[in-house]
Amino acid sequence: MISATNPIRVGIVGQGRSGFGIHGANMPRLPEKYRIVAVADVIPQRVAESAAQLKAKACNSIEQLLAEKDVELVVVSSPNYLHVDHSLMALNAGKHVLCEKPFGMKVADVDRMIAAAAKAGKVLQPFQQRRYEQDLKKVKEIMASGILGEIKFIRLGWHGFKRRWDWQTLTRFSGGDLNNNGPHLIDYAMELYGEGPEPEVWCDLQRCLCSGDAEDHIKIIIRGPGKPTIEMELSSVVAYGQDNWLVCGTSGGLRGGTTKLEWKWVDWSKMPPRPVSDQPTPDRSYNSEQLTWQSDRWDASGPADGGAGAVPAMGPALALYCDLYESIRNGKPQFITPQSVRRRVAVIEKCHQLCPTAR
Repeated sequence: MISATNPIRVGIVGQGRSGFGIHGANMPRLPEKYRIVAVADVIPQRVAESAAQLKAKACNSIEQLLAEKDVELVVVSSPNYLHVDHSLMALNAGKHVLCEKPFGMKVADVDRMIAAAAKAGKVLQPFQQRRYEQDLKKVKEIMASGILGEIKFIRLGWHGFKRRWDWQTLTRFSGGDLNNNGPHLIDYAMELYGEGPEPEVWCDLQRCLCSGDAEDHIKIIIRGPGKPTIEMELSSVVAYGQDNWLVCGTSGGLRGGTTKLEWKWVDWSKMPPRPVSDQPTPDRSYNSEQLTWQSDRWDASGPADGGAGAVPAMGPALALYCDLYESIRNGKPQFITPQSVRRRVAVIEKCHQLCPTAR
């Protein structure tokens, strides 16, 4: 029986860190919008515990979950290499889909899912919840204001120093940081890169401390005509971490992290003109002038994401769930579309081509 608030009835495939720790923990916070009615996992004890906690039906396979007529939306939070297959199975069964990252490793994967969603007339939603984060939105706002001038260079640094030895360090499971946390970092970069021509991509992937054969150190640079050069670092071998954000423009710059940002700028209209001169300087010195700087800062209003390995911040996930509800129930356009994430997957695919592994 559907309540008057008409919550979406949800089945979650996979009861690991994402299925249990993110979706199973946060969707119940919106009872007027979502009701988890079924969960599936190949580990019997895990699915039994989740089903009991969520008061949902325990399923031992995705096939069993998809057979549940009560399920409207399937959350695909199975291991990385199963995301595309499980999303296609759910769409072909007539279910809406919320797919965890990575949203496919190849553009062809995304195209197959988009086609299946269109054929089924269902919503296909990538779980790129970090696009809702406060610091990203603030950086975009400052850049769009023009106060920093023309943006020439951006560096995004997500640094840590740690070892990891679980299945997500194995290429045979599509593990590695490019697929695990890389989709969020690339999503940030592509938001700042903007629309237009597809970027030129340079990439370096290395395995440093993890026990598996996948990468845990990533360096990516993207650039394009009329676009800023954007450098991304996602690494487990940075003992001295640097700012998450460095934005460099022709009038100033910005730096900071997830909870604090600061920026400063020069108003060139209030500075004297400096026409070029081919004459030596009178005192044999370099050109110099006293710049009149203005500055500002921003502090986050709530908890921010703790980074790789930490429990993701709740706010962005809830924001995505609210928008997804409106898309499914009321036909509202998606804030994060599969087509936009397709461009991010194109960068991931290019990186795999540039740095081939045993994948």
